[in-house]
Amino acid sequence: MKRSWITAVAVALLVPALALAAPTPPDQLARETVQSVLSKMEGRRDELRKNPQELYQLIDRELVPLVDLPYMSQLVLGRAWRTATPEQRDRFQTAFKNMLIRTYGNGLLSFDDSQEIEYQPVRAAEGADDVTFRAIVTTDDGQKTPVTFQLHIVDGEWKIYDGSVGNLSFVTNYRGQFNSQIRSGGLEQLIERMESRYNTGS
Repeated sequence: MKRSWITAVAVALLVPALALAAPTPPDQLARETVQSVLSKMEGRRDELRKNPQELYQLIDRELVPLVDLPYMSQLVLGRAWRTATPEQRDRFQTAFKNMLIRTYGNGLLSFDDSQEIEYQPVRAAEGADDVTFRAIVTTDDGQKTPVTFQLHIVDGEWKIYDGSVGNLSFVTNYRGQFNSQIRSGGLEQLIERMESRYNTGS
């Protein structure tokens, strides 16, 4: 569970990269973004646990727009993306999004003020369209976990397409899981399993 909420908070850090195109310092923008999401959960964690649809709607509204879902879906499926039908691609992307919503939402429920986040300055050449954002999350037991996100510009906005908590890349991790399931049962079976498990409407 600890890695889950660290990942969730890490996703909330994505917006700071926008500071490359705005005067607001990255650490200030990051802090304001995290606080915005967490403040909407303050005092409502028990309620959100009992009514997960409200939690999923919050994550879908606040965090999902920060992710380049089409490109990330392509990266995590790898070869299977190239052979997938347009319908399978759309269904996988939707199921993948729902998986992220559940993962990040449930992870954020475990975050509280006893954890600290140290924001690293974004270093990139002027006009760069692909950047790395870094932060360090310190847990209440003193454990420090580095967080890294890769972002690029899509239609004039910064979007995440990969990242890592510690040394574990999101794309590499998901690709390994999905490829294993595709080899054993095929892409269609993987999509059906994800649709059944991560249906945010249930």
